[in-house]
Amino acid sequence: MRRVFTRKSRFLFVYPLLVWLTLVAHTTERQLQLGVGLALLGVLLRFWADGYVGHVKVNSTQKSRGAPKIGRLITAGPYAFVRHPLYLGTFLIGAGFCFIAGNLWVSVAALGFFLIVYQRKMAQEETLLSDEIGTPYLIYQAVVPRWLPRGWQRYPNRQGQWSWQGIVASREWKTVIWVFVAVLALYFREEIVQEHEFFSPGEWLKHAILLIMGIVFILMDGAIELISRRKNALKPHTIG
Repeated sequence: MRRVFTRKSRFLFVYPLLVWLTLVAHTTERQLQLGVGLALLGVLLRFWADGYVGHVKVNSTQKSRGAPKIGRLITAGPYAFVRHPLYLGTFLIGAGFCFIAGNLWVSVAALGFFLIVYQRKMAQEETLLSDEIGTPYLIYQAVVPRWLPRGWQRYPNRQGQWSWQGIVASREWKTVIWVFVAVLALYFREEIVQEHEFFSPGEWLKHAILLIMGIVFILMDGAIELISRRKNALKPHTIG
């Protein structure tokens, strides 16, 4: 399946959740390990999926203007198991941070938000895809589950190939950077709350390295974004 909308799911689900969790989290070492593992699994799943569809997605704005369609049906990779692996990856990232926070009510609220918002988004995307692709997509839709896989059962007619071009087009590195930064924020918050100091005697070197890595990642994201905007500004624009 293709990505339909250019708006990133993390703006609706992950980022607000991370801000909330930073305020209410009460983290243990075990919760941190389990949560990071789940979030990492979600990041890897999104990387896997975007490598297939990041450069062949459909822009809903283009469709509203009547512009030519640029997407195509992808059924290989994670799309052979579920129709919406990007949303599943987002859910795993959010679930990971819920584990880190250790707050039952936050977890319940986050899951409820996901089910309400993303079930609707998935239904809207499926309607658009069935309208544009027709019978091939309807066959695929009837066989492959929406976002929870049925074990290792895969769609038999797999089409598509993973490419770094998809990662570049989707800018999925932003997910990696900000998940890492958010984990650091939650980790340092708990260190300050529990240990009452940022650079404890036995951990100062590790904390310094992690802090530097977080700052470098943020600066890298800002530099890449700035370079990308300058390149787009220099591209020639046609009128009419």
